[in-house]
Amino acid sequence: MTYTKCPHCRITWEGKEIPLGLHLNGNYTMKEAIEVAAHYGWTPENKKCFSINMVGVETPDYDGVSYWHCLECDAMIDRFTEKITRPEDE
Repeated sequence: MTYTKCPHCRITWEGKEIPLGLHLNGNYTMKEAIEVAAHYGWTPENKKCFSINMVGVETPDYDGVSYWHCLECDAMIDRFTEKITRPEDE
């Protein structure tokens, strides 16, 4: 499942579209930002956004993101089961 908001606190996790974010936050012209965005998998047909307020967490037993960690409410969302946990729940 692809989340655009935290399923616990509902804060947005979707930032600016990648070329626009690169252009506004870096030293790229818009043309250069579009070229660089391709390295992130962005294309005009497959538009992607940067993530904000969230980080992906890897575990030693899986090579890739296993949990999404909301930086606002501290919830951890299991990528595979979609179960939501918070530190005080443990």
